[in-house]
Amino acid sequence: MSRFLKLAPVFVLALSLSFPSACSRKESAGPARGTPSVQLKLPPDLTTKPGNTCEVTFTDRVVKMEQRAFLDSIRSISSDNRTFVFDPHDATASRLKQGDILFVPSVAMRKVDVATQQGGYTVIVTEDAALLDAFKDANISWSTPVNFVEAQQQTQAALNPAPPPAFRLLDLVETKAYAQTKLSFSGEDDGWKYTVDATPVSGQLNLQMTVSREWEGIEVKIDGSGYVQNFENVTKLVVKDNQLQELDFKNSDLKGLINFNWEASKKSGGVEAAEFKVKLPSSFSTLLPIGGIPFALEVSEALLIHPAFTGNSEIARGRFRVQYDGTEGFSLKGGNAEQDGQAGAEGSIVEHFSATPLAPVGFVCAVSMPRVELKLGTASVFQFVKQYVPSALADGLVNALKKVPVFGKWIDQKIANKIETNAAAYAQVIISTSTIAAGTATLVPCQRAQLIITIMVGANGKVIGKDVANVDKVVFRQEKKVVVPPTKACEG
Repeated sequence: MSRFLKLAPVFVLALSLSFPSACSRKESAGPARGTPSVQLKLPPDLTTKPGNTCEVTFTDRVVKMEQRAFLDSIRSISSDNRTFVFDPHDATASRLKQGDILFVPSVAMRKVDVATQQGGYTVIVTEDAALLDAFKDANISWSTPVNFVEAQQQTQAALNPAPPPAFRLLDLVETKAYAQTKLSFSGEDDGWKYTVDATPVSGQLNLQMTVSREWEGIEVKIDGSGYVQNFENVTKLVVKDNQLQELDFKNSDLKGLINFNWEASKKSGGVEAAEFKVKLPSSFSTLLPIGGIPFALEVSEALLIHPAFTGNSEIARGRFRVQYDGTEGFSLKGGNAEQDGQAGAEGSIVEHFSATPLAPVGFVCAVSMPRVELKLGTASVFQFVKQYVPSALADGLVNALKKVPVFGKWIDQKIANKIETNAAAYAQVIISTSTIAAGTATLVPCQRAQLIITIMVGANGKVIGKDVANVDKVVFRQEKKVVVPPTKACEG
């Protein structure tokens, strides 16, 4: 008996998933299962809204596993959501092989990298599925508002346990109210400690992040805060004979504000000029199931940090503010991308300061905040499932596989680029900041601070699939600079 069946008396969710006839699919059905015990109540399928369409024919590589079969047979999901451990007796999981696309309607679309038996389980190591690996033909389009409070309420309704049966009648006659909840993620990435918060409130999503690290006499602390207002997402995907014909991605009326502060100091001697990339977890995810295909929009942040210290007792700090608005999007047809919409921003250097006794000191910090990404997958659903099947088993089996020569090096290569986006399409605001001080040893002790705002949109060729190239388009750029003292000698 699965762990889900044991927990059935306490954890029960109502099922409300539909699969419109608009989507025709080539599928491989999993085995029949018994009476449902734990179920998912995901947001309404987008095809239930007027004007949205989904017509799909899957490739022969797609292997479908029904939600019930997935929930009954899953035993563990790894911390990074890449590895799935199944009951060894599950027929669908057992026949998966490298190159297959595991499809769980409205939950998962994953490409199989490794399929093996390990520790008495069926272990499936996966990566993000490319669209053209899954779709032979597709005509998918939607226009939907992104309302952060409503999205959070839908997620809570889908992923929080329902009350015991004795209290169900009240739910039938009274709509359950869900409190606006702050989502908080804390952790460490290569020594960088981080906390990321997202709070849906009326009309917007408030964002807050703190990243810090101490090493070899250096202390760095970075704070970012702001908000993203509700907006409209419009997406269209057309595939014919396994070739991409069209990809449109647009976020209309995307507005927000960012306050970005950092402070860095070095108390000991020596040179430090390493570059760091810090991966932060997605702050917020909005589920967009359409025809059972598990699309999602995620709001996330990423950091690039580059100190340039040359001695001890050096300090650098900066405060910056950016307000952005407009429509950020692109249309990709025949390999050519065109901007769709007009984006704008206005930034200001609120404060800057650099101090160094002798040699020059500099500090560069860039943040992508926010980054709105269209993904093929629903990580928040996996987080819910992991409440019942924790990651320890999957993580342990992955570590065991890494010790096997045929798997180890290959698995490490698959996860090497930790900040590479796995989004099919994205829009992001990049704030690049820097300060530099020449030092008292120079004839003129110049200080200079710079702010560059870049708004970019693009598509990931790897996620789309085949030989589609990456598309990155700059739709807005602004540069501001402050020089002290404001002389020609310091302008260079």
